[in-house]
Amino acid sequence: MADDDTPPKPASTEPKGADDPTTPDAADNTDASGGSTGAPDATTASGSDASDKDTPSSDSPPAAPSTPPLSTALNPQIVQAVGTTNHAVLNGAIPGANGVAYQKVAQAAAYAVQDSTDYMRSIMSMASATTGVAMQKMLATKEVQPYSDIIEAASKAVTDAQKTFTSVGTSASSVVKDFDSMA
Repeated sequence: MADDDTPPKPASTEPKGADDPTTPDAADNTDASGGSTGAPDATTASGSDASDKDTPSSDSPPAAPSTPPLSTALNPQIVQAVGTTNHAVLNGAIPGANGVAYQKVAQAAAYAVQDSTDYMRSIMSMASATTGVAMQKMLATKEVQPYSDIIEAASKAVTDAQKTFTSVGTSASSVVKDFDSMA
């Protein structure tokens, strides 16, 4: 044991290398890919070139063996069974998936036609109410203008709604037929 009168050794400011017994050995300074982890080692401290770093030194232990690919690490019968199952499931799902997709497209087209029907119904209700009020005012005031223009605009709105309904129905039918021919 040392005397109590001796002062403690100051901490060294130089980096600890592979020769220092307090640091892990040089193999711990590399990551799994063989590259340096940033910790200094004996080859970089001595100033040797980069090609010397790639060759293992006699004092460092050999690198850990790489793990084999998953397909060779597993039982070949299991790999074959999974492949056969995937093939059977995926080939069997395609016709069913197309049927489900077709149903979704057909349902979306039906919703578009239904919305167009609701729109036409609403326009017809408003046009009927507008025409009734305009005719009532026309009879009460015994004036044709501006009420005839209002009735004409209401009739035009119904005609436009009917054209929209026809256009939406034709487009929806075309989309469903095109999807069916693609599937």
